[in-house]
Amino acid sequence: MGFRYRRAWSEKWCAQMDPSESGAGLPAFSSRKLGQKGCGSRIDPRFVAVEETVAYSGARYQMHELKEKLPDGRIVNRDVIRHPGAAVILPILPDGRIVLVEQHRSALGHNLLEIPAGLIDSGEQPVECAEREVREETGYQAGKITHMFDILPAVGFSDERMYIYLAEELKFVGQDTDEDEWVQVHFCTREELESLLSSGEIIDGKTVVTLLHWFRGSR
Repeated sequence: MGFRYRRAWSEKWCAQMDPSESGAGLPAFSSRKLGQKGCGSRIDPRFVAVEETVAYSGARYQMHELKEKLPDGRIVNRDVIRHPGAAVILPILPDGRIVLVEQHRSALGHNLLEIPAGLIDSGEQPVECAEREVREETGYQAGKITHMFDILPAVGFSDERMYIYLAEELKFVGQDTDEDEWVQVHFCTREELESLLSSGEIIDGKTVVTLLHWFRGSR
């Protein structure tokens, strides 16, 4: 992701900080501003990207070395993973059960219970990715897809954005997973999901956040 694209991406999602707050030290950010739009994601002009180079290019991701100028004038190196983004799907069957997938996570060395998700392909819109991934991983085609919210799951080292969708009016058409995926499908009631969350059996971040958001809105 080049500087020009990176800046455009930031301006799309972030509010600009008031220049009066950009003096030395921490910005004077009163809690009275927390109700304003953009208060949770602001561009701080005191931090300046100086140079960015590709340090490592893998099968799916690139690790970049970002040189950044700090407010005190020092220049530091940051390791940053540039990410294409992902779509996350909460599939709900007509009887109210949620469709989970169990799959192996190589970085952890074991399986996890999750809701379906996948990387956004080049030229693909997030909603298109959501429609594709829910069908491929669970075998269900969604008649209705609704955007719920977005999250930034790994802000310490990655610009990944996850677009989270609700999938309804599901019709079974058969799984079509990637050749390196082995996915087991599970069907859970709300009570079962709440028990799995409270017992620590579901610990995948996107799944925890999405389920808690859904529980809150469906009381």
